Amino acid sequence: MGMEIEDSNIVRIETLKIAEAQYQASGTIYGSTDPVEILNALVSFTGIPFANVHLGLIDEENDPNTINILATGDATGFRAARVPARLQDYPAYEALAAVEVLNIEDVTTDPFLTDAERESLIDQKVAAMLVIPLAVNQRLTGLIVFSYTEQVHFSSTLLRAVRSLADQIAVVFENQSLLRRTAASLEEVGMLYEINRAMLSALDPLDVLRLLRTYTASPNSAIIHVGVEHVPDSSAENITIRHILTASEDQALDRPLVGLNRTTELFDRYETTTVEFFEKLVGKPPSALTLISEGYPAQSAAMIVVREYGIVEDIIVVTYPDEPTILPRRRRLFEALSDQITIVFQNQRLLRDAQKNALQLSRQVRLLQTINQLSSGLSMYRSEKELFDYATQYLVAAMGIDHVGVLMFDRSLETGTLISEYPAQVTIGTKMEIDQSIDLLRQHPDRPVLIQSVEKTDLLPNSSKQVLLKLGVYSMMILPIIIEGKLIGSIGFDIYERGRFFQPDMIDIGQTMVAQLSIALQNIRLYSDAQRRAEQLQQIANFGQLVQGTLNLPDILAALLGEIRQTITADRVSVALLDDRTDQLRVVAQYDEERTYIDVENGPFISTSGTLIGQVWESGEMLVINDTQTSSGIRRAQDLSVRSLMIAPVRSRGRMIGAVNIGAVAPYAYADEDTAIFRQMLVQLVASIENSLAFAASQRIAKNEALINDISIQMQMTNEIQGMMTAAVSELGRALGARRARVRLNVSEG
Repeated sequence: MGMEIEDSNIVRIETLKIAEAQYQASGTIYGSTDPVEILNALVSFTGIPFANVHLGLIDEENDPNTINILATGDATGFRAARVPARLQDYPAYEALAAVEVLNIEDVTTDPFLTDAERESLIDQKVAAMLVIPLAVNQRLTGLIVFSYTEQVHFSSTLLRAVRSLADQIAVVFENQSLLRRTAASLEEVGMLYEINRAMLSALDPLDVLRLLRTYTASPNSAIIHVGVEHVPDSSAENITIRHILTASEDQALDRPLVGLNRTTELFDRYETTTVEFFEKLVGKPPSALTLISEGYPAQSAAMIVVREYGIVEDIIVVTYPDEPTILPRRRRLFEALSDQITIVFQNQRLLRDAQKNALQLSRQVRLLQTINQLSSGLSMYRSEKELFDYATQYLVAAMGIDHVGVLMFDRSLETGTLISEYPAQVTIGTKMEIDQSIDLLRQHPDRPVLIQSVEKTDLLPNSSKQVLLKLGVYSMMILPIIIEGKLIGSIGFDIYERGRFFQPDMIDIGQTMVAQLSIALQNIRLYSDAQRRAEQLQQIANFGQLVQGTLNLPDILAALLGEIRQTITADRVSVALLDDRTDQLRVVAQYDEERTYIDVENGPFISTSGTLIGQVWESGEMLVINDTQTSSGIRRAQDLSVRSLMIAPVRSRGRMIGAVNIGAVAPYAYADEDTAIFRQMLVQLVASIENSLAFAASQRIAKNEALINDISIQMQMTNEIQGMMTAAVSELGRALGARRARVRLNVSEG
């Protein structure tokens, strides 16, 4: 008992000493920014002789697998260092990700070491190790590593204290890192502000290149500026080296760049300016970069490809002959400056173009007048063809092009119909298949499709290219016609002059005028839809009056066939009713190929097994098919001469009594409004059929009662069996339409 009390006292005394030493070490750690002083404080705290110790931080910015050793210590003392080490070179480095202290008390028996690691440590005369991770928010930020020449035992209390001090050290270095990054970010922001302000005052590309040399190039780097001039009358490009800047001189040149093909074939087809970085270039295969920088060897380089509207205008290459990699800060500067360079170059070009093309102001005035005339005249028309016939002439005049054509798509967006063009070339009403160029409108209806060279484009099949070239079309643009967010058509703009292209201002003008046309077209369609709905409602009212005025079923069916074709697009209509005698569906009325057929009693039967009508008969639900050739709901091969179908069940008092089927040759012929009107007409049809059937039933009952009365009267007028039978057979045969009747009586004996 006394021994246990003595041991606990010893533990308490040790804990107090450790706590006091930890307090002193913490004060040194928090009060210092010197890695050597911090490492010394930690070593002094442990109080255990060591062979070697070092403190290192992970290089998070450049290589997370590299440890930068900042301070070391041995028997001779402590000193600052700047030595890189690989994280995987440390023993049991996979366990470091768990940010737990690795205490190797005996290298020869420790289970965490591999055989190779154990042999390596023994060769280095290391008997024990203590690897303390520096971690912030469970993120490894560095290491403190002790090496011992003898086996060492750390108490759990001391290890906890060491771990606590290591966490404090990690926080100190993390705060220092945050301060450095904040200062660097502020410095970069300030530098960008200065560069942007200086660039805005740049008068020519040479001023921009000098700014690049000042802020992003080392003293012996070279900056090469390549200009791309697009020849107006051809698809060729003049690619020349215009400036070369080095540390010693600035050269303004106009030297053709031999061996460099068209820029559209050299670089990826991005829409905006891009920056590409090339590192460790020694031994790399030749490329566009090597052609541009020939004579200026480089280990790394940055290339800025300046684009406007997706077209390459300038290329800037900065080479670094002594640096195999490009520093992250330099990368950020290039990426931040690329857009600013584009803006400055664009402004400089715009200034030159404005000075060169001041005479175009009168053309712009005429253009505005044309647009105003177009806008004022759009509201005058009530038909789509008249609208586009009027608009296409103004589009040709306003944009200075050679031809405009308007294509309206079907609902499936598979084919289009030419409804207007100017000047006239192709027959109006011609159907055209949707090719790859117009298919792009379906994928991106908010973008124009621009084909600057019909001969070289990949957007058109060879057959379409040949047709267009035969018509004289060398450049074309396709703009979408969009109503209520839906693509319904396109307008094609054609240029016949070889080497002439669509300029950005022409694209803007076309989009503006097409937007106005879309609004006018929407107004026309809204007006037409309103008129059509009014006419449909009137037709429904007419149908109601017709069927209410008759109880004759053939007349009701004839009225349905006539009115439904005037109300809804229908190339085929059929009505099938249930035959009570056979319990089969019989076609009682049909319209097909402009012929009408009505036969209530002898119409052909139709099968409900595996047919579309059978599906409706089984489900009791209306079936609408937009295109029978692509629908997956058709069970087997059937007569699909029509592309659009609506099949509706006919119910009477909760019981299925038939089905009505209408179809159109064109796909997607029926909108939601057509479906609603079809349902409404069927409601009136059902009511009329019920009245007709009720009337027919009452007529049969009355006729049967009259027949019974006639037979009774004639039988009462005779007392002979022969006469009674003759009268009964005669009346029944006449009522049933029979040619022969026979009566057989059994005479009982007795």
